[in-house]
Amino acid sequence: MKGFRAVGVLWVLLVSVPLPGAAQIAVREGTLQQREARPGEVYTGTILVTNTTDVAQEVKLYQTDYIAYADGRALYGEPGTEPRSNAAWITVNPSFVTVPARAQVAVPYTVQVPAESTPPLSGSYWSVVMVEPVAPASADSALAKAQPGLGLIVRIRYAVQVVTHIAGTGAARVEFENPRVVEANGRRVLEVDLRNAGDRSTPLQLRLELFDAGGKRVATEEASVRILHPGGSVRQRFGLAGAVGGTYQVMITADTGDDLFGAQYTLRL
Repeated sequence: MKGFRAVGVLWVLLVSVPLPGAAQIAVREGTLQQREARPGEVYTGTILVTNTTDVAQEVKLYQTDYIAYADGRALYGEPGTEPRSNAAWITVNPSFVTVPARAQVAVPYTVQVPAESTPPLSGSYWSVVMVEPVAPASADSALAKAQPGLGLIVRIRYAVQVVTHIAGTGAARVEFENPRVVEANGRRVLEVDLRNAGDRSTPLQLRLELFDAGGKRVATEEASVRILHPGGSVRQRFGLAGAVGGTYQVMITADTGDDLFGAQYTLRL
């Protein structure tokens, strides 16, 4: 098992979580689209956009880069600014569609993986296709004259991650950082940040095991991370049910499907 290390006392912090809003259009599935490909290969995909209202909705699609960090930052930079961006490989056509009321439209895209690169391509490359409703009164709207008037409407854009894994190359490497005990919803939980220090994006299956001073396992909890990109990080919480006070040993493992990483901590409550 890789990456085990021990630390001392963990401290208590407080955190808050944002709440979602409503939407006029939706991408209900396929917000993470992955494909293995070789240099020089061309492949295609589709983004299925659903209109959840009783009137036609205009939608624009555009590209950004994307990277997320455990401290809550999610950065959507200009296409091609992240070192592992594949935005330049992707063509979305059309980039503007009208979705009829209570209907769906499939928007195709094409990915052209470069045949040659310096250094050679290895691991995973990704970016985002944003799917965003067009406000009826905006200059971009072809329906503006048909929908006069002003009003306050909450609009949510959807980020569709398009991930290209270069076949047979790269590996994830999970590192555990900043373990701490925090209070959430009236209970104490263990927080730990997980960072991908490798060059391949990966899902994670996580498992926490809590042992008392006598070595008896008093709690087990499992969680998952949909995808963790190279250079990115995520903050994971684990409950501490059964830990009422005293000294405990905590073992956390992260299974990528190819490798198993872990960390061990001493927890004093």
